[in-house]
Amino acid sequence: MNYKYKLGFIGCGNMAKAIINGLLASKLLTEKDMFISTPSMKEKYCNIEFSNNNSDIISSCEYVVLAVKPQIFKSIVSEFKNNIAKCMISIMAGVSCKTIFDATNCNEIVRIMPNTPCSIGEGVSAITSFNANEESINFVENIFKTISKTIFVEEKYFDAVTSVSGSGPAYVYYFIKAMIDGGVKGGLNYEQSKALAISTFIGASKMVEQSSENIDTLIQNVCSKGGTTIQAIETFEKNNISSGIVLGIENCRKRSEELSKL
Repeated sequence: MNYKYKLGFIGCGNMAKAIINGLLASKLLTEKDMFISTPSMKEKYCNIEFSNNNSDIISSCEYVVLAVKPQIFKSIVSEFKNNIAKCMISIMAGVSCKTIFDATNCNEIVRIMPNTPCSIGEGVSAITSFNANEESINFVENIFKTISKTIFVEEKYFDAVTSVSGSGPAYVYYFIKAMIDGGVKGGLNYEQSKALAISTFIGASKMVEQSSENIDTLIQNVCSKGGTTIQAIETFEKNNISSGIVLGIENCRKRSEELSKL
């Protein structure tokens, strides 16, 4: 089938714009390869053609990114009756591949769980699929490689993905904020403490990524008996910080499971 556009977007929020920016920067696609639909648009984004009518996307694009909120998707499913797209790409939280398959009359579904650092090209995206062939899966993976690392995960674990990487940036911000506050309490000014905390977080993350040693060993390598670091770690343990984080992630996952059933 001849399609006018390679990739269409239903919805053009922050994540859709991040994807578009990544595609254009990588030159994987050009402006002429893409088409956007959203009722709120008044002018072009990145000189890409747009419409206020979702049916225009559905009838002219080979691949369609569902970049709307789940409740919006439920209100537009009737528009997919005459869908001719080869593959639906969903970044909607809590909406299963099977639900999208049933609603859109599209045989191939690829579902993605990206996270907000994708907006600066430093995200991570979990990928799963339903009936999608190798060509479609590779195409979708290449799209998200322009803004993130990618990992393939069975859909039944997507609520766990949500609790770790989807919501995870907030946990990191929370810990960084606490580190900054601790530095300020020790006499540093805010900008000094912020710079130290952020650089430490980035460097330590790269150490975990690149080191052959496990994380417990890396922790021990910084701690000296009777030294300074061990005082902080023992305080964290005494206050069950680690258990509290694990419990928070578990509660996040359970809430994701609840929302996916609504």
